[in-house]
Amino acid sequence: MNTAVSAKPRKFTIVDTDVHHNYKNKSDLFPYMSKFNAERFAEYGYGVQASTAFNGGKLGRRIDIIDPENPPPSDIGPVAYDVEDTKARLLDNYGIELALLTGGPGQLASAMLDADFGSAICRAFNDFSVEKWLEKDSRFRLALHVNSQDPAGAVEEIKRLGSHPAVCAVMFGCGAPRPFGNRFYHPIYEACVENGLALAMHFGGEGAGLNPPPSAAGYPSYYIEHRQLRPSFYMVHVSSFVFEGVFDKFPSLKVGMLEGGFAWLAPLLWKMDLDWKGLRRQTPWVDRLPSEYVKEHIRFATQPMEEPDNPEALKHIIDWIDGGRTLMFATDYPHWDWDDPTMTLTGFPDDMRRRIFSQNALDTFGLTLPSMSQAA
Repeated sequence: MNTAVSAKPRKFTIVDTDVHHNYKNKSDLFPYMSKFNAERFAEYGYGVQASTAFNGGKLGRRIDIIDPENPPPSDIGPVAYDVEDTKARLLDNYGIELALLTGGPGQLASAMLDADFGSAICRAFNDFSVEKWLEKDSRFRLALHVNSQDPAGAVEEIKRLGSHPAVCAVMFGCGAPRPFGNRFYHPIYEACVENGLALAMHFGGEGAGLNPPPSAAGYPSYYIEHRQLRPSFYMVHVSSFVFEGVFDKFPSLKVGMLEGGFAWLAPLLWKMDLDWKGLRRQTPWVDRLPSEYVKEHIRFATQPMEEPDNPEALKHIIDWIDGGRTLMFATDYPHWDWDDPTMTLTGFPDDMRRRIFSQNALDTFGLTLPSMSQAA
């Protein structure tokens, strides 16, 4: 979290765009599955290795939010599985008015060779999320998990639950056999647009199952290496969205890119614009600067925020990417490096903070605050 620039914290309306919820045990999903799929899930799980555990371990939650009398299961990773605890520790404690639930199986389900089974897991998790999370608090919103490698199944799931008033997005993991601008995915984007849903993207599934290795040099040995690769996951999809004409074909589509940082965006925009000027004959449908498409259609979560030694450098980075327009606040709760909203971007102008903490997310995900009054 950014603590380099200090100022007296001010209360703003807060929309948190990345809260990792999940089930506590695999059996929590059984009631939402067929008997066959429940038995299969119980015995084999996803059947693919999560890319965040190359060193054989799991990432931890913040130590202060682990109950020693009721420790989390070792097989579900760093997630919030207790809805009442999440409401108290996160929503109530920080006055968060809306929280986008982003946890779930989509990243690994999309890496499974059996597309039908992957889609069945996503359906079960979505039903679980509606009943066990959305119905428990009106402040929760859901990014619907779909199997990105099963467009027909994904479209069916969007049609089934996309009209739910608390569903505001469709979730993709960055790991995939082809970049997300590819026409293979266009039926999913069409369904998003028809249902008024944004596309949310989160790293996950890279190097797992049917997906290629997470880097051009293969697999890293340690999780800390994997973290350094994250910008590359997002960069390839940003370029693909623009140059394969997704935003020309679906001009109302919005994309939220979560937990990927943002400092990498400035040089990417500069390079895309420069290369387009010399190579635009190859993609004649891209009829304006690539950076204009990005700033119109894609938003980036603040977490994990890059923290230069010189606080002024962060201000330059945010200015270069038009951060008052392109950034959305996220805690990434309950991961070990989650960001406290009272300590984030404290040295920036109030108007910019208000846009980043709420308005950009409201616009991107088509949200309405329970109370439309802005706290000052």
